[in-house]
Formats: sequence, C-alpha cells, structure tokens
Amino acid sequence: MADSYVATILLVDDEPDLTFVLSAHLRASGYNVLIGRSGREAIEMAEAHQPDLIVMDVGMPEMDGVTATRRLKSDPKTEHIPIIMLTARSRTEDLVLGLEAGAQEYVSKPFDVAELLARVRTVHRLATARRRVEELNERLEDEIGQKTRRLQTLYDYTRKLSQCQKRDEILDSIVQCVKDATGSGRISLMLTDESGEYLTCARAVGIDPDIVDKIRIKNIEGVAGQVFRSGKTFVATAYGEKSSLERGYGREAFLSTPLVSTSLQTPDEILGVLNVTEKSDDEPFTREEIECIRSITDAGAIALNNLTRRTRLEQSVRVLLTTVGRLSEYRDNETGLHLERVSQYARILTRQMSKRGPYAGRVNDEFVQSMGLAAPMHDIGKVGIADDILTKSGPLTDEEYAIMKTHTTIGYRVLSAAMEGTGPVPLLQHCIDIAYCHHERFDGRGYPRGLAGDQIPLSARIIALVDAYDAITSRRCYKDALPHEEAVHRIERDAGKHFDPDIVAAFLECEPQFRQVAHRFADSDAETRPVAIARA
Repeated sequence: MADSYVATILLVDDEPDLTFVLSAHLRASGYNVLIGRSGREAIEMAEAHQPDLIVMDVGMPEMDGVTATRRLKSDPKTEHIPIIMLTARSRTEDLVLGLEAGAQEYVSKPFDVAELLARVRTVHRLATARRRVEELNERLEDEIGQKTRRLQTLYDYTRKLSQCQKRDEILDSIVQCVKDATGSGRISLMLTDESGEYLTCARAVGIDPDIVDKIRIKNIEGVAGQVFRSGKTFVATAYGEKSSLERGYGREAFLSTPLVSTSLQTPDEILGVLNVTEKSDDEPFTREEIECIRSITDAGAIALNNLTRRTRLEQSVRVLLTTVGRLSEYRDNETGLHLERVSQYARILTRQMSKRGPYAGRVNDEFVQSMGLAAPMHDIGKVGIADDILTKSGPLTDEEYAIMKTHTTIGYRVLSAAMEGTGPVPLLQHCIDIAYCHHERFDGRGYPRGLAGDQIPLSARIIALVDAYDAITSRRCYKDALPHEEAVHRIERDAGKHFDPDIVAAFLECEPQFRQVAHRFADSDAETRPVAIARA
C-alpha cells in the first residue's frame, strides 16, 4: 500500500538496465518508484504524481536533465520537489551547471548504489525537514494572523463600546464581536428580568426568533443557571451517551457542543450569561478563543454597568434640576409659569433647529430634551441676590444693577461646584452655560464677560432668545404684555445684534408655536407681582 512507502521517487533515465537496477534497490529500501524516460516525461509525471524526490539523468533525448530541472524549479507546482542529478560528466562546470539549475545533489557515473541510496535518504530527510519547517511557519503565520485579527476585533469592539449610548447598542456589539472573533453560528445573551429570578434571552444568533421570545429559565437551572450562580466559565467539548449535562435552556431551545458559557460580571453583580456554540470548524474552543470570549463579556458587562450608573446619575440630575430650578421661583417675583414657558419655548426652538440650518448636525433629540430640562436654571443665580434688590418695585440704581448682574456668576459658581462632584454630565454643562451666559449678546455687548458670536455657548444663545420673547410678551407691574407680533418684530430686528441670526431664522419658522405656548401658559392678574426694574 502507498501508505507503507517511505517516499515516492521519480527515477528518470533513458538507460533501461540502469533504471532496472536502481528501481530494484530503491524498492528494496522501502520507496515507491515511478520511472520516466526523458526530461519531458519527467515534467509531466512530476506534475501528475507530485513525487517526494526526483533522481534524474542529465543526458537524455528530447529534453536533457538540466533543462527539465530548470522547468521543474520554475513551476510553482513542482519547485518544491528535490532533485538528484546523475551524469557521466565530471567536469566542475557541469557540476555547477546542474546545481545552478536547481538540483540538490549531483552524482557522477559510475557510482556506488549504496552511496546513491545514502544521498537519496539524506536529501529526502532534508526535504522533509524543510517541508515540516515550512508547514510549521505556515501554521504559526496562520495563528499569528488569527490572533492579530482577534486583537483588532477586540480593539474595535472596545472603541465601539466607549461610543455606545444605549443598552441595545451594547448588547448588539457584544454578540457581533463574539461572532466575528469565533465564527460561531449560535450565540445567546441572557440577562436577568426585573424580578431577578429568571434569565431571558436578550439577544440571539442562530436561534429561531419565535423560540428566543419563549426562553425563560430560573437562574438556578441548567448550564446557564450554574454559570449565573457561580460566575464561572463553563466549557464543554462533547456529550457522552449518558451525559448528565442538561442540554436545555428550557423546553424550547437546547445547548449544543462545543460550548462556552460565561457570565457577564462586574465587581458588584452578575448581569447575565453568554452562551457560544456551533463553531464553523466544529472544533473545541481553543484557550485563546475562550479568553477572547471572556474579554468580550468583561468589557460588555463594564459598559452595561457604566451605562446604568450614568443613566441613574442623569435621572438624579434631572430630578435635582427640576427641584432646584423652582428655588428661583420663590426668590424672584416671577411665576412658575415663566419657567414652564421658557422650557417649552426652548424645546420648540431647538427641535426646529435640528431639522435644517447650520445647527442641524449639532442639535439632536438628546440636545432638545436637555434644553427643556436646563432652561429653568437660567436665573438660578438670583437666589444669591438680596431681597431688597431682587424684589424692589422701582428702578435699580447703578450699584444695585451691578449687583443684580452678578446672578450670572453666582449661578455659574454654584453649578460648577456640582460638576466637580459628578464629573462630566452634558445636561449639567448646559445648565452651567445657560446660567452663566444667557445675558451675553451676539455683538459682544452683553455680560458678564462680553462674549460675542460663537464664543457664547449654543445653549445660552438659545435661552437668550426665548427668555427675551417671554419678557416681551409677559405682563409685569411696570409694563403691559406686548403682542406676539411685536415680540417677533423686535427679535427679528435684533438678529446679529442681541441674537444669533441663525437661531432667529429658526425662530421665525416656528414662531406660531410660541404664540400657542404663550396663550396656554399665560399668567393671571393675581400671579403678576412687582419685580425689580433692571436697566437694559
């Protein structure tokens, strides 16, 4: 049988007696022998049979051995086959010519058969060793390539996680990264439900969607339950005929092998379980793949935990802003309806800005909601103004007006101190910008810093317009409310002076909605109280 041969030798010589003797000795040494009669035949047989070694005479009809060797070494399909050349020529130049053609050995006739067999064994061993080294290099290159691709996948994944703002985005990223890194066709990501007693399938690949919706198991049952309770990683390679391993999530789905089941775990809690199976090569998961899956789940768990903390923090900030924003209502002689109107106006205007114009790319849904929440904070600094100035019914003196203007810096200091405790929170930053800069003017003639144009934060430019609109259209003890049309006229007239002209353009597109809010949340006579008359 071919499998019992040491190697296959292609013997090429046009002398029948010589080939008979050599082939007999080669076969006796355990080699499979193929015989060719010319250089052209050697090329054809080498391509067809891919022998382990070629023993070829130089002087042959049709095509000599040197020419045949050059042809074989120039063909990618046969260049790897080692060649021993036989020749009656013993000159040095003939030897050099044969070696330059690509032969590994050069044996001069007449030769001792034992010597030739020794040369065959040596060349074959060297060729085998070289081939094994090449195969090892190829495997190493492949492994390095796989590890490099896996590391790149992890790098891209962690970068994407840092940009995820929603829970669904994080879950999708976890599953996709596992699929890209392992090539697995069946992945399920199970998280605890609100009760904390059950695991449900939040994401799945390779499972019927109808089944996914039905997967619901107690967090103490099955493989997933074991992993969830212990926080450890479970790895399976194959099931025995009487395996005690529970194959099911429940009645509607099953776990196949090879399998990796691992927890999504933070230092504080276990969030869920990731199950990965059905590799494309149907081989057990390697140590590197298991470590990669663990890295993916660890990073995903941290991202989910950070998102939860950030969401809770932002919710707390929203509640705090809603509460603190009312403080100025009790100090200032303006009504709570003023704060409600300003909040409504801010949402209307920023929503319009998000549709078109130069700010469409910067203003998104989150910005719109943040503006509605932050708008009531614009005068929070007035809590630091003395009552005899804040509630004065007559005109303010120059000194009193200078003190009144400090409400912008008071608001800035108070809210900035809060930011030092929480770290960067976009909503709180809007509040700071609005409280500090809503009295700045686009032409640079405002206060407290005399900023101009784009130096003024966008949120403050927006509130400057909506606060002015409300001041114009609201009744005060020292003035009557002016009609909506007059407010629109004044704001349009001050475009590029008091107000950002691009924001004014957006206002003119949605000003009918301002009229509706002003009418809906109009102050009653009983609510209108004396206010200090600040100088323009």
